[in-house]
Amino acid sequence: MKTLIVEDDFLARSLLSTLLSDFGICHVAVNGKEALGAIEKAFDENDPYDLICLDIMMPVMDGQEALLELRKIEARRGIRGLDTTKGHYGHRY
Repeated sequence: MKTLIVEDDFLARSLLSTLLSDFGICHVAVNGKEALGAIEKAFDENDPYDLICLDIMMPVMDGQEALLELRKIEARRGIRGLDTTKGHYGHRY
């Protein structure tokens, strides 16, 4: 499983990476803009992410904006329905 962890908090990013690395490769991004670059690159290389863990509150581009852009990227590439990237979209308390 190929996972992208999008989280601006170092500790949370490290913890998720440690927990999920047993299931496959984990890449990290610190904001939504950086994540979209990684997502586009993965699609271009025909090796998309299976799971994206996306923090909602981040600087530069928040998780909600990034999710909307991700869905636009998938739609442009003809990816719809159950074939879209799976994700967990977290909230900060």
